[in-house]
Amino acid sequence: MRQGLGRFAAVAGAMALALVLGAGCTSWRSADYERQRETVDLVDALREEALKLPDPAPRERLVTGLIQVREQLVGEALLRPGEQPPGAPELPSPPGGTRPAPTWATMFAPTSLVIGFFTRSKNFDNEPGDDGLEVRIQPLDQFGDPTKAVGSYRLEAFEYRLRTGEKRGGRLGHWFVSVLDTESNRKYYDPVDRSYVFPLLWNSPIEAGTAVLIQATYYPPGGFQEKLFAQRVIRVGSE
Repeated sequence: MRQGLGRFAAVAGAMALALVLGAGCTSWRSADYERQRETVDLVDALREEALKLPDPAPRERLVTGLIQVREQLVGEALLRPGEQPPGAPELPSPPGGTRPAPTWATMFAPTSLVIGFFTRSKNFDNEPGDDGLEVRIQPLDQFGDPTKAVGSYRLEAFEYRLRTGEKRGGRLGHWFVSVLDTESNRKYYDPVDRSYVFPLLWNSPIEAGTAVLIQATYYPPGGFQEKLFAQRVIRVGSE
């Protein structure tokens, strides 16, 4: 336990130093967007370390707090990368954090993630050319059936490299969307498609025909389970 907390404290110290160096840059509207993105990545790394703590009580408190910090740094959907939303929702502290969830409560919890077939680039402003993405995320339970998933979603778009071992090229967009309450579930969930639909504006135009790798990461609230990943390649301007 002491060894785990010591390792966590070392990583926390490194992140605290990064946050100090980034002081004065807390607005995502500033020109220092890339520097702030690195700070968010540090928060993600610290959350990964917190998940390794053996004691569930401090582990869940730390993970929840780190997600709340991340919420203050990153905006909701339908924002250009780097824009600050008018108000970011907060994660509630998970009740009963010292007791494991019963089997019936997790039977239909998400165990995998799929980026839907109808994920595509989209024209939001009726001007010539697509100016964003409509990403459809479908969480699946242990039976392989679509289910709802309370938590947070990180959406990223990368250049797709065709003739290299590393298919993921430069990052074209980065968004963070929270689905933590009844209102946000109604806002994003499509009961017909049985998936969450996230409209995302990109920061600068992407040429029609460009192959783009969409990557989604699901973060469960309170760190009760591991995060989930999914990827899909689309072509901008294709129906």
